[in-house]
Amino acid sequence: MDEEFKRGSRLTQEASEWIAILTSGDATTDDAARLQAWRRLSPSHERAFIEAARLWKTMGPALTGKRRQNVGLSRRLFIGGSAIAASAIGAASLGSFLGITPSYSALAADFATARGEQKTVVLADGSTVEMDGSSMLSQNFTSHARAVTLSDGAAVFNVAADLDRPFLVTAETGITTTHAASFAVGHGADEVSVDCLQGQIEVECRGNIRLTSGQTVRYFASGLSAMEHDEPENMATWRRGLLVFRDKQLASVVMDINRHRRGNVVIAGSTLGLRRVSGVFHLSRPDEVIDQLQATLGLSVTRLPAGIVILR
Repeated sequence: MDEEFKRGSRLTQEASEWIAILTSGDATTDDAARLQAWRRLSPSHERAFIEAARLWKTMGPALTGKRRQNVGLSRRLFIGGSAIAASAIGAASLGSFLGITPSYSALAADFATARGEQKTVVLADGSTVEMDGSSMLSQNFTSHARAVTLSDGAAVFNVAADLDRPFLVTAETGITTTHAASFAVGHGADEVSVDCLQGQIEVECRGNIRLTSGQTVRYFASGLSAMEHDEPENMATWRRGLLVFRDKQLASVVMDINRHRRGNVVIAGSTLGLRRVSGVFHLSRPDEVIDQLQATLGLSVTRLPAGIVILR
């Protein structure tokens, strides 16, 4: 038993070291090849790596809080199990970079989609939800309210009319409410977008705003943005096989790419993700987005095995 415990501890240590290397911003093609060889040594090696990846995912909020105080990754802190300074690629990118196993949110959700998968689900009241890739949705219906939580990804809600029970969608720090409407909700890097496709909805986040067809708003932890207008057919364009970006943060663009592309695109640099992007791309050719970003923003692109791409 002692030998088995020691072996497990050694594998945990080695797996943590691999995660530290991968998230350092300096990973090379050789590093990726050696990691794959290490993971194939035994099922125990693979399990140790998966657990280390899960640990990184659960530590995301702590990393974000320390990002401004610490530049660069402290491998010793992670390997020792302590709080970690954010790496050069930014704590917000770690979950996407380590998209190896389902997150705890996905495991706990009532409905979830895989990367690149889109599907429509029917809720208990007859409402339908069109889910984009890498989306997680949970429902909690009672006699007084129809409450759902979109914990990640993007979705279009087509709400069945019920004047007695409001339909509430919680996403991050905001809540969208209606009794009968169609609207889209999407997670960005530090914001949530809400588009009204038909009917009327109310969005609450440190304030309230009412939207009707063709109106859109974003909200942040600090509150609501100004309302904007667009044609409903230009909203939630992923349903038509398109990625449409209008003056969008690069960090949010990368989130959208990673919902539809095998592998992981990672941003190296704490301020790079703030750069703005506009363009229209096809979901069937997501790598074209990377090529366009490289050309228009003058980015350096490092391509690693398993579809990992690092933007600098």
